[in-house]
This record gives sequence, C-alpha cells and structure tokens, in this order.
Amino acid sequence: MIKLIIILIFAVFVSIYTMFDFIVCSLIALFNQKIVRRHSVRVVKFIFRFVILVSGVKVYVAGLEHLKSLDNEKSYFAISNHRGFFDIITGYLLFDKDTGIIAKDSLGKIPILRYWMKRINCLFLNRHDLRDGMRMVLDAIKNINNGISMWVFPEGTRCQSKNPLELLEFKQGTFKIPEKTDSYILPIAFRNTEKAYEDQKPFLKSTDIYINIGAPYKISELNSNDNVAVYSQEIIKKLLAEENKWQRM
Repeated sequence: MIKLIIILIFAVFVSIYTMFDFIVCSLIALFNQKIVRRHSVRVVKFIFRFVILVSGVKVYVAGLEHLKSLDNEKSYFAISNHRGFFDIITGYLLFDKDTGIIAKDSLGKIPILRYWMKRINCLFLNRHDLRDGMRMVLDAIKNINNGISMWVFPEGTRCQSKNPLELLEFKQGTFKIPEKTDSYILPIAFRNTEKAYEDQKPFLKSTDIYINIGAPYKISELNSNDNVAVYSQEIIKKLLAEENKWQRM
C-alpha cells in the first residue's frame, strides 16, 4: 500500500511538471528539436528508474553484448514478448539510441502519458483500423530511416498465461517495418514482469525481473522459405528458456 501511495504522489508531481515542460519545450523546439528529444528521454528514464526503485524490483540482464553489437548501426527494430507494464519500464532503460515504442492506441488517450510517449517518438496503433495500421507502419519506417529505432510487442497484447514460456501468436504485419528498411531485428525476452504489478494490481510487489537479449538478425539474411513471424517467435521462446549468467542492471 505504501508503494502505491508513493507512486500516486509522484504521478501528481509528474503531472504538474508536465505542464511546465510543455511550455518550455514548445519554445525550445522552435529552435532545436534534438535538445527536446534528449531531454524527454532523460525525464522518461528518470520516471522509470523511480518506479523501479519504489517497487523494489531488481532487474537482471543477459546478452548485453548483442545490444552493443548494434552500436554502429543507425537504428534497429526491437521485438519482445509482452507480460506486463514492467516490460516497458525495465526494457526502455536498456536503449542508448533514440527508441520509440509502438503501443496500442488506448494508451494515447491518457493525456500525460500520451505527451511523454509522443516526446520519445512512440507511435499508436488502432488494431481495428487497417488504414490506421498502414499509417503507423509508414511512420515507423520513416523513423527508422531517420535514425530512430523502434520497439514493438508482436503478440499485440499482453500474454496472461501462467506458463512463462508461452507466447501468443506473433503478428505477421509487424515485420513489414524491418523488411522495408532492411534493419536488424533485436529479440528481447522478459520473465517475471507480471509479478511486479499485474498479479496483484493495483499493488506493487518486489520481484526479480530477467531480461535476455538475443543476437540481432535481418529478414534478408533468412532462408526465403522462413516465416519471419514464426522464426522470431521461436527465438523469443529459446531466450525465455535459457539459463544465463545474469548481470544486475
């Protein structure tokens, strides 16, 4: 209960700060968009670190060398399984490059959340509107070509199975973006994120979260007979099942 109260008080502070930020950054953006983007990323990461600290979550990572191998790439396309809100809260802290998240459009209806998500180049998808889906794909392609990496959950929604190795079917349309840009796909697997919030919401629980990053690959490098959605899903499953030497994040 105390953790929840602290987070709610912090949310009020963030809301007040956001109004000030909107005024100042709107003026700065007229002269330099990059400064605003870098500032916004720092603020979002600060918020996420605060939530992790208050919740008592400990994050362990394996495969950071695969992420480092993309340092010389202009941008890439990250994919993950989806278990809970802490996928985003913990996972976003991994990225050094500008990285936007492809999220469901319902999140874009929350004013404060939408403001910060837009600031860090997130895109919103209406899964029931094919035209909107095409617009989102084109925007994501534009971002990647402009040096902004994109991160998506190909399952399309949170998997609520009690089996941590189970995944929902990956959506084939998701992979149009790395196919059209010939960008590397970076697979990332999350375990235990649902135990921090979803399993006892609205309360937070201290837990250990494990993130396993796999080797990047390109669609153009795969066998022409491979279904990239199925191939990518199998990689995430293998990452979930691996035992590793974890590093505390």
